[in-house]
Amino acid sequence: MMAPSKMSFLVALLIVFAAATPSATAFSFPAILPCIPFLPRIPLFPCIEPTPLKEPTECRTPLLKMLPCAGFLAINSSVAVPPSTCCEGANAVGMEGAAICYCRVVDGEIQQILPAPMNFTRMFALTDDCGLHFRLDALAENCDGDGAPPMTLPSPPAGN
Repeated sequence: MMAPSKMSFLVALLIVFAAATPSATAFSFPAILPCIPFLPRIPLFPCIEPTPLKEPTECRTPLLKMLPCAGFLAINSSVAVPPSTCCEGANAVGMEGAAICYCRVVDGEIQQILPAPMNFTRMFALTDDCGLHFRLDALAENCDGDGAPPMTLPSPPAGN
């Protein structure tokens, strides 16, 4: 059995530890993982809230990243496989928040920036040839005419 003074000291010590508030310099792990919307937050493991990507107002600028694909996509092209710069550009369009602009590829408006007419069969094969994680033909079913930004912004009206 413990002496009363030792017991009182232990009880007092437990009360002090329980009442103590953690300081601002309390240890916590750095936020290194993205937050997952449907999972609860874990107190000692903070997560990073990714900044939302800004949707483009026009598609010409993001789709210019696909210009290295021109040689592969041209009708009667002798280029058998897309160059790595083509695949990097095609992937960058989606990774930089402009995936909606793939609708301008599917509907053929990308031909405005290509130097030669486009082979649509090769364009639809681009996702497999480049190992992209989506299919343009599946995307084509979900592209409506009004959903994607225009290829270029309309010119401002002339001043009076």
